[in-house]
Formats: sequence, C-alpha cells, structure tokens
Amino acid sequence: MKKLMVLFLLSSTLLAGCASEKHEAHYQDKGKTTFTNQNKDAHQKSSQARANNSSAQASAKKESTPSQAKQKSSSYKVSTKIQKNSHYVAHGNLTQPKQFSYDSFGTKVTLNKVKKADQIIISRPFEYRITQVRLLTNVAKTKKARQVVTDAFNNTNVSATYYTLQIKFTIQNKGTQQAVIGGLNYVKLSNDFAGTPLANLVDSSAGKRIGAHKTMATTAVVLVPTNLVHNLHSCTLQFASAYSPDGQELSKNSLATKLTF
Repeated sequence: MKKLMVLFLLSSTLLAGCASEKHEAHYQDKGKTTFTNQNKDAHQKSSQARANNSSAQASAKKESTPSQAKQKSSSYKVSTKIQKNSHYVAHGNLTQPKQFSYDSFGTKVTLNKVKKADQIIISRPFEYRITQVRLLTNVAKTKKARQVVTDAFNNTNVSATYYTLQIKFTIQNKGTQQAVIGGLNYVKLSNDFAGTPLANLVDSSAGKRIGAHKTMATTAVVLVPTNLVHNLHSCTLQFASAYSPDGQELSKNSLATKLTF
C-alpha cells in the first residue's frame, strides 16, 4: 500500500510540475491571502502543502471512482452481507441518495444529495462550467483511511465520520495557447469556513495543462463542517489565474460566484 501511495504522489507531483515552482507558489499564496484565518493549525509551508495536494488528488480519485481504486488495490474487502444491501453500489457510481460504496482504503461513501447544474463562470479565454454537485457522507473504517483523508485535506482534525461537497466541472480553453490551470482559489461554505489550496480542498484541476480549443472534465472536493451539513444549500467559489507554460498570465481571477444546490 505504501508503494501505491508513493506512486500516486509521484504521479500527481509530476503533473503539478508542469507549472514552474514559482507558479505553484503563486497559486498557494492566493488561497492563503484570501483566507489567512482559515484553519491556522493546518497551514504548512508551501512545499509541504504542495505534497499534500498531490496526495489529495489521489484521494479525490478514490472517493470519486471507487471501482478504479479497487482495480489498483483490493486491500479493503467488502463483506458479502454488505454487498447484498440494496443500496450498495460496487462500481462506485452513486446516482441516488442513500446509495453507498467503499473505496480501497476502507472508507464508506454515501450519497446524501445530488443536483445537476449548468452554471458558467467566464474568465477569458477560459470557460468554467459547473455540471454537478454532490453532498457525501464518508466514514473511515480503517486506520489507513483516516490517514489518507488527513493527508489529502491537510487537516489533522478530520473525524472518522466526515462530510464532503463534490463539485464536477469542465474547463474550456477558447484561447490559442496551451495553458496551465491555476485551479480554485477557494470554495467558501460560510463566512468563517472555506476550502483553499492549503487545507480542506482537493482540486484535481490545479496544475494541469489544457491545450488550445480543448475541454477538460475535472472535480473538486471540499470538506464540510458537521454544523453546516444540514443547512448547506450554496457555496461561493473563485477560480485562479491561468498561465502559459513559459509563465505568461493568460487570465485573471474569475469573479466570486455563488453556486446554489
């Protein structure tokens, strides 16, 4: 399992390495400046935060596609009794509330709410289109599952039962140059809580490259505090600037946009 995690870390790190160290620090600093008072005990130096973000990308894949995770590692075995439950979904594609699945580390993932969306955020020459929002309950059944989520979200205060908001979106590059995506500056859930590149946010788009006139589908996952779960109907998000591979700024921060679900 350690080797598996190392491979995920190396893969994500190499991907993020498409942008220069300067640009990665730029993305991290934006989140820190915007929400410098968020989860101060979880904030670490930018190099460590980048490493945790690499782990976070691997974790997000596990949460979003448990079936793929099981193909790579079958370390957690789901009992026959659980598999017979009418709400159990072996392939992990949860589409109806109360459906649940398990990832390879032993986290039970249950779908609480799902809503299709079609909200467009424009930061020329890029178009970000929100396509789906899902609220999930996660129960870490194993020590390894607990460690993975702690590392993924760079937060040592995550309990065994925790909640996440998954936002699916596409990025369309309408420009004439290849771009390095800056990702999300933040996903704000309330006046005093937000996921940023430093903590509480797994953003699979950050650091990825997208070619001219291409479209990419991706996902972001943010931790949801327990006291917000039952009253969470919206969030506010902002996308960061994007750059060319040689460091030229291609777009500005998007407008802060409210997403209702």
